[in-house]
Amino acid sequence: MRTGTVYTETVVHIAPPAFQADAPYQVAIVDCNDGTRVTARIDGERVVIGDPVAETHPREGVSFFRKHK
Repeated sequence: MRTGTVYTETVVHIAPPAFQADAPYQVAIVDCNDGTRVTARIDGERVVIGDPVAETHPREGVSFFRKHK
């Protein structure tokens, strides 16, 4: 399970067809502790820049992260 920090985030209101049913949803770029940077969906509570996050599960080839306390 990867952990990291939110580098930037946004909320998607108009989604591509595969994700229209999920809109609105939050997407973030996460600086992972292993040195990588990934684009991920945020699962659960809304995050802001600088929040610690942890990977939860991939779905449809998308990484999901959740606020990590």
